[in-house]
Order: sequence, then C-alpha cells, then structure tokens
Amino acid sequence: MAGSRVIAVGAFVVLGILLFGAGLFFIGDRRMMFSDTFEVYAEFANIAALQSGAIVRVGGMDAGEVETIHVPQRPSAPFRVKMRVRQDLHQLIRVDSIASIQSDGLVGNKFVQVEVGTEQSQPVPAKGTIKSEEPFDLPDMLKKMSGTIDLVTTAIVEIQAGLNEALTSVSATAQGAQTLMAGISADVRKITASTQNVTEDLNVIVSGVREGRGTVGKLLTDDSLYTSVKSISAEAEKAVANLREASEQAKGAIADFRGENGPIKGVTGDLQQTLKSAKDAMADLAENTEALKRGFFFRGFFNDRGYFDLDDVSVQQYRDGALETKDRRVLRIWVGAPVLFARDANGNEILTDGGRARLDSAMAQFLQYSRTSPFVVEGYGQDVTSDERFLHSRARAQLVRDYIIGKFGLNPQVVAIMPMGSQATGSPTGAQWDGVALAIFVPRTVK
Repeated sequence: MAGSRVIAVGAFVVLGILLFGAGLFFIGDRRMMFSDTFEVYAEFANIAALQSGAIVRVGGMDAGEVETIHVPQRPSAPFRVKMRVRQDLHQLIRVDSIASIQSDGLVGNKFVQVEVGTEQSQPVPAKGTIKSEEPFDLPDMLKKMSGTIDLVTTAIVEIQAGLNEALTSVSATAQGAQTLMAGISADVRKITASTQNVTEDLNVIVSGVREGRGTVGKLLTDDSLYTSVKSISAEAEKAVANLREASEQAKGAIADFRGENGPIKGVTGDLQQTLKSAKDAMADLAENTEALKRGFFFRGFFNDRGYFDLDDVSVQQYRDGALETKDRRVLRIWVGAPVLFARDANGNEILTDGGRARLDSAMAQFLQYSRTSPFVVEGYGQDVTSDERFLHSRARAQLVRDYIIGKFGLNPQVVAIMPMGSQATGSPTGAQWDGVALAIFVPRTVK
C-alpha cells in the first residue's frame, strides 16, 4: 500500500516536471529564446495601445515580438519601439521597409506589421531604425466620417435653398415674359399698320417723280438743269487751273527767297553769328565767375553763400571736411535703403511712398536753416566692386536730390550729390551704410 502511494507520488512529480518543462519550451519558443534573433527599431508619434510582448509580423508572418517601448522625454519626441525579429527573416527587412501598428479585426489585439522591402535597398543593420506609418484607429475614422456627414448635410441644405430661389426666379421671369409679349403684340400691330401707310406714300412719291412733278421730278426730267450743271462744272475747272498756276508762282517766289542770293540767307547768317557771340559771352562769364569763386578776395564770400563745385572735390577730400570751415559745421540725417527704395518691373530703383514720407520728415528739420546753406545728398551702396558701388551710390543720391528739389523748391546751385560708396564713418551701423545721408552745412553759431 505504501509502495503504491510512493509510486503514484513519484509519477505525479515526474508528470508535473514534464508539463512544466513543456510549458517553458512553448513559452521560450514563442519568445524566441531558442532562435537566433536581431533587434530593430521603429518610431511612432502615437502607439495606439500597443504593448510590450505584442506580435511582430513580417510580410504577414509571425516573426517576433515587441520587446520594449521607450517613452519620449518631451512632447515633440516620438515613442521608440524596440522589436526582436527572427534572424532568418533579416534579409526581408530592408532600409525602405515600413512598420505600422494594426489590429486583429476591428477591436482585436495590436501588433506591428513590417512590410517587406525592395530588392534595390540594403538590409537594415542590426539595431537600425526603419520607417514607420502612423496608426489609423476606428474612433478617428468615425470622427472624420461624422464631420464629412455634417458637411454634406450643410451642402444639401444650401443647394436646396438655392434651387428654391432659382425656381422662384424662373417663375417670375416667365410671368414677366408673358406680360411683355402681350404688350408687344399691340405695338407690333400698330407698326405694321404704319408700315403699310408709309409704303403707300412712297409709291405715290415715286410715281410723281417719274411723271416730272415736284422739284426732284423736274431735276430728273428737265434738260435745262443738266445744261446749267454742265456750265457750272466748266467754270469750276477753270478756277482750279488758275489756282494751280498761282500755287506754282508762289513756290517759285519762296525758292528765290530761300536761295543763295535771297534775303533769307543773309538773315540766317546774321542770326547764327549772333547766337555764337552770345554763347562765347556766356562761356567767358562762366569762366570769370569761376575765377572769382577761387580768387583770394571773393573766395570767402562765395563759400559763405554756399557756392561750391564738388566736381573739383574728391570723395576723400569731402570725407576730410572740404566743405567744413571754422565758421561752418555739418548736420546729417541718415536714411536707410530698405525704407527709401524699391525695384520697378525693369529692375531699376525707385523711391517708395514710405521713402518719400521719410525724406519729407527729414527735410522738415532742415527747412529752418538758410536756403543758401550748402546741401549735399550723400549716396551709399553695398555692391561687390568699387565701380559698382560708385555708380549705385551716385544713382541713389541723384534720385533723392531730384525729389527734394522738386518737392521743396530748393536752389539747385546749392544742392549737390556725393557718391560715397559703402564707407560711412559715424553712421548708425558703424563704418558702413546702405542708403543715403542728407548733409547740410550751417554756421556754427546756429543751433
């Protein structure tokens, strides 16, 4: 009895050990503890209730499981899913493979589906990351369907209202057309009757003309009228011939008047000589004026009045203060290119409305000074080469000078331009400037 009990207990223990071992084998086989595996990662912004231990399928075949889901450290970072996949399926998972989270049925368990890659791509390296596709849940689909249904319902209501309005307009138009046709019928009958009367009158008139009655009839049937018309035509031809002869005589007189020995030749020569003498006198006057400007006795007078010639002043001499004296200082207002200029359709710079307003504001501060004070528009440009900077800065300065002279009626003799390139010591941005500067030279005693 005791022996049989020992045998039964031993058999139960052995059976339990076998069942435990079988369970461990099945669990280990599912977890691929006895197979060669490799790790691969995928990243998702939403894991849609995916859990660790979920099945991983490659091309529809169970190939592994989700080992770990790494939680992101910040809201903008994705969830990083670590998957363990069978090594014999490694050649099917390529760099262009796509991982997606799917469900078994509508409400089944979540699993990761990995699409097989293409032949052109390389196999994904161990512990590499493949592309992912965000999951699409049933609640999201139902939410979008609800919004679509609401939109369709609203469209149907609007179409029905528009259709009703169109039908109402068509009905009103039909009624108006019937009323119009009823009114037109009476008018058409009146017009028809009037046309018949006019036709009868025309028949009477044509019959009278054919019989020679009335003015028109006499004109068509009386030979004396034809004779009179023919006589008048002959007289007209004689008048035209006389007019042509007078015209030819006038042309000859004009040719003699303009000829080499005619009076007009002498008058023209005297006028040309007078213009040449006046031009020489003006040139001499200009030279004398320039000499006075540079003379010892009158140089100070002209400098005080603002008469100067920047053609003789280089950019460096201007920077060194050629226009500043012991009695005169400079006031300067800087205006940047982004405010002043824009490009037209041909790519040329023009003044903007904002630029004109900015120049008006700057000039308001200078109008209090004497209108004979020397005024210089300094141009600045940020081009690559020195010649481009010179041309660009000169064009900008000329554009601003033309505007302020025309707007404020300044004396052009005291407003000059100076192409400064890009160097601008003392500008708001430091050693360089892009735009223009308005500089007025005023007595040092003026505040």
